[in-house]
Amino acid sequence: MKKEAVLIVAALAAAFATAFATQADEAGLRWKRNGAPAETYVTGGGWTLEQSGAAVGLKSAGYCDSKGNQIGNPGTERMQPYYFPVITGRGKHLQGYFDYRPKDTDEAVAAAFSDDAGLTWTFQQKVLELRTTCPNQVQKDPDGDKDNGPDPNNSDNGDDDGQGHQYIINIAGHTYLYTLDRAVNHIDADDLYIHELSPEPGLPLNGAPAMNDGPTDSTTGLPEIAFHTTGLVNPDGILGVVPGSLPLKIIYEQKILSGDNTGSTAFPASQQCNTFWAGYYANNPFGTAVNDDITHLRLAETTDGVNFTDKGILQGLNDPTDVTATGTRWLATAGTILKLEGGKYGLLFSGGGCIDGDSDAFHYIGYAESRDLLHWTVINGINNPVASTAPFTIAVNGAGVPDASGTPVTVPAKTPVVGNAMGWFSGRVYAPSGTLLDRENITVVFAGYHTQKPKNGLGDYRTIGHVSLHSSEPILAGSGDTSGSGSDDDN
Repeated sequence: MKKEAVLIVAALAAAFATAFATQADEAGLRWKRNGAPAETYVTGGGWTLEQSGAAVGLKSAGYCDSKGNQIGNPGTERMQPYYFPVITGRGKHLQGYFDYRPKDTDEAVAAAFSDDAGLTWTFQQKVLELRTTCPNQVQKDPDGDKDNGPDPNNSDNGDDDGQGHQYIINIAGHTYLYTLDRAVNHIDADDLYIHELSPEPGLPLNGAPAMNDGPTDSTTGLPEIAFHTTGLVNPDGILGVVPGSLPLKIIYEQKILSGDNTGSTAFPASQQCNTFWAGYYANNPFGTAVNDDITHLRLAETTDGVNFTDKGILQGLNDPTDVTATGTRWLATAGTILKLEGGKYGLLFSGGGCIDGDSDAFHYIGYAESRDLLHWTVINGINNPVASTAPFTIAVNGAGVPDASGTPVTVPAKTPVVGNAMGWFSGRVYAPSGTLLDRENITVVFAGYHTQKPKNGLGDYRTIGHVSLHSSEPILAGSGDTSGSGSDDDN
């Protein structure tokens, strides 16, 4: 009897311990900020917004001198217009890859390094540049009254649709640069383009062409370039590599343009944003409009970096049919995968919904966890985010959709981990790229806009930001680790 009693007690103790461990596990990792978010600075490189003539309505003023030569960054300026950061390394020494994109003027993949954990960057090189010509400094009449006033939507080269959403992987003895082609009829339809790199000190993008080699908006009839991925579904870009995975696993984004109201993917009207938000879109001062794209994050694996096997859609992060004010309908391409103790994975991601009217999913930065990489539990969502755009209050009905006579709802309901939005990311905050300072602290480099649309804030968009976060649990590795992600960090 005594032996049986001991066994029963031991069994009960084990059961309680298991229950407690499960409960603690479900609670998930918790973040605290080590300090307030800050804008970053870059030395050298291309033209920056600090040189722009936004105050006089010319989005690209200062881009060239009177002789038609590009001026570039004359010293150290705010890191604009860069976004979509992909950062590798650990500690203070970081290698960064960025999408350099002056609005309607140019686009290129740029590289820069940091020796102070991402607060300041030194430009290294840019490749796959869309064009090197100077913008057309033309002030067209914006309203037809012949007053010759400046038009902020002119003074440019017409578009900035080159190659972007860059990601780099080392695999099977190769270093590959993956990009998205933005050209009409190619974006989110072509596979991801691949360029093989041969990095050298100071030139981490060596091997990629200096100029864009894919179709553009003016050459849409050209085919996609010959070297590209296979097996990925409507890829918009690679979010990250799963640390330590073999075969190598990635999370990438699928984007189906106009998918919720066309073709076999069309949703019922009740699941389309325009059903409930038409009045809001019509009266929104920021120019927000209806968006009908469908986005999913998906898992895939590869042994050669070229041919991928899709493993399915990540569950629990978003609902593409959600039309509520607090729903996460869309997810963004960029983010960070963390390897935690006990076989868990963490994910820093970007989300957005109907109120944003944009599938780029820039409303908030969230955090989720998983054990199998397919099923995820959101720890920090739209109402208790890691970071968020400026809060808004809107009246909704019981279903959470707009209703002038409904209950006012404020989003986010709780103050974000990093604190309330600052001016330079009050309109957009997304693309969190995290690297480890140590096992309990990470550096997060992210993108922010002052307003939702660059045209509404020509002097303050595509800003690279920085924040340091403390974790309540040890972090073993991140997708930015050179040892785990395969991304090159030579400078």
